[in-house]
Amino acid sequence: MKVRNFTTVNFVNLSVDSTIRDAIQAFLENRVDISCITNNKKLVGILHKYSVYRALLQNQPLEAPIKPLINENVITINKDQSLLEARDIMIKGNVSQAIVLDNQQEVYGIMSKSDLVNSHMMALEDALNRMKLLMENLQEAVISVDDHLRITTFNQTALDLLQLNGKQLLSAPIDRFLPPFRRWLIEAMNIGEIQELKRIHFNQFTVIATFIPIKVQHKMTGAMVVLRDINEYRGELYRIAKDEKPFANVVSINERMEAFKHEATIAAKSLSNVLITGESGTGKELIAEGIHQLSERKGAFIKINCGAIPEELLESEFFGYADGAFTGAKKGGKPGKFELAHNGTLFLDEIGDMPLTMQVKLLRVLQDQEFERIGATKTTKVNVRIIAATNKDLAELVHNGEFREDLYYRIHVIHIHIPPLRERLDDIPLLCSHFIHKFNKKTNKKITGVSQDVLNWLQQYHWPGNIRQLENVLERSFHYSPSQWIDMEHLPNSLTLLHSPEPTLLPPKGMEQNPILNHRKSINQTEKQIILQALIKSKGNRTKAAKILGISRTSLYQKMKKYEIKEEFELKFTST
Repeated sequence: MKVRNFTTVNFVNLSVDSTIRDAIQAFLENRVDISCITNNKKLVGILHKYSVYRALLQNQPLEAPIKPLINENVITINKDQSLLEARDIMIKGNVSQAIVLDNQQEVYGIMSKSDLVNSHMMALEDALNRMKLLMENLQEAVISVDDHLRITTFNQTALDLLQLNGKQLLSAPIDRFLPPFRRWLIEAMNIGEIQELKRIHFNQFTVIATFIPIKVQHKMTGAMVVLRDINEYRGELYRIAKDEKPFANVVSINERMEAFKHEATIAAKSLSNVLITGESGTGKELIAEGIHQLSERKGAFIKINCGAIPEELLESEFFGYADGAFTGAKKGGKPGKFELAHNGTLFLDEIGDMPLTMQVKLLRVLQDQEFERIGATKTTKVNVRIIAATNKDLAELVHNGEFREDLYYRIHVIHIHIPPLRERLDDIPLLCSHFIHKFNKKTNKKITGVSQDVLNWLQQYHWPGNIRQLENVLERSFHYSPSQWIDMEHLPNSLTLLHSPEPTLLPPKGMEQNPILNHRKSINQTEKQIILQALIKSKGNRTKAAKILGISRTSLYQKMKKYEIKEEFELKFTST
């Protein structure tokens, strides 16, 4: 804090030509003990009222000039100095008042000892308030004790974590409420060093505690303990593991998924392009980002959704444009995704939706690792690795002439397929725990998990929207549950009503039944009926229907096309 904030600026100012009468009158009117004597705003000296008293006792006339009484040996402080510097100057000069000057050496005001004391009191109060505010807003629980192990401070997080009453806690011995902490608090104060990450059981809780000694001027005055719920600590360790192991975010115990992660790790270490296939909602982007992190490429991970950008804008998104390339172009031009991904990875999501005209231009860049911005004549060279993803059968698109064969082989060097959720239903319990923990962290609720009935239902459902749909269903149910468990009544009605046992398909007369074929037909027929019912429930609104199903609108259109639903839906909708 600065001197200027605590300086008395309404001071008495006299000139060297002022008289004793002028000085007495000024002292009486302003009720002060000291006056600044200035000449052209520059400090000449000071006049103290006691100097005037002595002059009067010596029979000096009231009209006598004050010049002989001026003290020119004045202690001064700059207004921009700190309060600690001001204190040291006044103590060294052994004065009760000092003149405060500005940067032009003109008188700014007067600082007295009382001003200094008030400033220190305010600074102390401000520091205490800041400390209190800091403690209250810490995510960690904090409790401090004095050197007699009596509790001096705590924050609300500590009260909530340990379920304690704050009124009873203050000034109480630590043994009364928190006996397990005594040993380590004493240890921290005796040794004078931090005691880190101690696992302590308290009532029904387990916490991770760090004990910190508190010293003031080399004297031990107490200690503090910083606490974290062990579940939160595990979450932190999970995040650390996630940073160190990019595929740790793929929550699974399924053997196929473990094999898949092994394949992705091998792919990350190569320099080849990668194609990731799988249904919508299986987490293709997360896998692509994990591969990039493991690849140790120095550039950025840049993503672009080939199906979400209009065809006329796709080229500028990929390659950028030069200054003045077209009306309204940004001054100086704009780099495209390829430039931004230089020395890094470009993730081409939904590559199966890329127009054929764009496929030709993309192929050239992949072959030559160079391109020109729109409107530019200069060639830009790049070093970019491609990871592409799609939920379509690219080989079938190539066969139908909808995807270039040469581009297909260029991006299909390493192929990784993510299995859908219905093929890894043993992961459902683990995924439920993962998502519920995530929701608990975001809210003040403490949901324990899902009931056995819900778990059974979740493991019987076929999940057309995969993990994205599962998360959507659990998040909605999480908010609707008033208890510690998610039960059947908390699941979305639209989903449970749509879900029905798979129909039994009989083979044509005279033909043997193929179980694998009929299972696939059964799944397709069930999915088709669910989509139809969602469309009827939403009265034909595709966006609402996609929301009911927990899938994207693009995925809904693709499935409607796959099952040729449009005509059938219009017949059912007009009849309802």
